[in-house]
Amino acid sequence: MYFDKLSAIFLEKKLNITNIKSTYGYIGFLPFAFFSLLPWIIGGEVSKTFIIFQLAYGSIIITFLGGFAWGWRDNQKNQKLNLSIGIGFSLLGCLVLLLTFLNLILISLITALIGFYCFYIFEKSTEDFEKKDIDYKKFRRMLTLLVCISFLISISYWINPYSNPYL
Repeated sequence: MYFDKLSAIFLEKKLNITNIKSTYGYIGFLPFAFFSLLPWIIGGEVSKTFIIFQLAYGSIIITFLGGFAWGWRDNQKNQKLNLSIGIGFSLLGCLVLLLTFLNLILISLITALIGFYCFYIFEKSTEDFEKKDIDYKKFRRMLTLLVCISFLISISYWINPYSNPYL
């Protein structure tokens, strides 16, 4: 009986943490949504600025996600490789910034889109991810999908001949 109560308390706290992570994750998605939709709503030269902000924010987030590999269990299979791949994703964030600085916006958008999707595939392949609860797995899949859609919206704005700031 005591263990049942203890188990219920632990499960309740674990669910609360998952809810908090989900809430913060979706709040963190809001800049992606705003910066990808505002160019379509406002248009004009300022739309380029919104897309650059989206790329800058995305580069910070992908760099942050790459750092997660440092916090994964050291005794899990392939952790040395996971650390190296995590560093690679952090460097990818720097590449997105560099491409943006060089005014290669479309290439930067495509790189960010591919980077976020590949990070999800990478994270999903780890032992730690397999041990996460189903709600967290659904949350990560949904968040990655939403971020990728936001980049697709910005790519479509950028290549649209009627909205591209350079045409």
